[in-house]
Amino acid sequence: MQTKQLTVTELNIEHLPLVMGLQSKIIANLDKDEKHFILERSVEDFMRALSNGNTHMIGVFDGDKLIAQSMFDFPQAGQNRDLSEFAGETGNEDLVIYKATLVDVDYRGRGLMQKLLAYREAKARAAGKTTAISQIAVDNPASWINALKNGMSIRKVDHDPEDQAKVLYMRKDFYDLPHIPTAAGEGFSMRIGQDIKKEIPALFNKMRYFAARGYYGVGFDRRDNSIVWTKAGGRTENEALNRRIVLLGARGKTIRI
Repeated sequence: MQTKQLTVTELNIEHLPLVMGLQSKIIANLDKDEKHFILERSVEDFMRALSNGNTHMIGVFDGDKLIAQSMFDFPQAGQNRDLSEFAGETGNEDLVIYKATLVDVDYRGRGLMQKLLAYREAKARAAGKTTAISQIAVDNPASWINALKNGMSIRKVDHDPEDQAKVLYMRKDFYDLPHIPTAAGEGFSMRIGQDIKKEIPALFNKMRYFAARGYYGVGFDRRDNSIVWTKAGGRTENEALNRRIVLLGARGKTIRI
């Protein structure tokens, strides 16, 4: 396939026909057991989202063709927000909520997910946000592996309170220094197996066990196909001080550490 110059553009209501076409193509190419990966939205759903002032949508174009799109929310202080069951200690004014990302099946494997994650983070930082959160189905490993590669970490593993789907709650604190496991018992790798779909039920139970005991899934090791876990709360005094300094420079105000 010949690819033209790829560009990233903020989408609006005028782009809805292209968005609906992309969504239809992707859903049509999903296996039966993957249909729940995507919440199929109507034109009215997209219009409501884009008119509320908090939801943003970006798209990747190959020439005039929309080949990927992604949504994210900037919840405002005092408003109800999605994923209210997660990261409740962080104020809305500091949060960006990553939502669905769709990539044309003909363009997979080209790193578009990482480009969209980087673009969303840049927009969030520019808006003064400090923390990104997301909920991803555990049986959608392509999405959560990409999130791990982008620096997000698995913080909570549970069932979605609305539909009881098995999900991972992921978070990235933009101004935190990564905590690398150094001491015995502080971190370990958990292999996810070669046939991930077959391993999903066992993986969900393992990840839920570790997350409930204060471990974060902080990375993905491609060499042995494993998730790297580290003990939460391992930040040193110097790391906390550095974070305070960075936050003060980034936000111009004191942030709770």
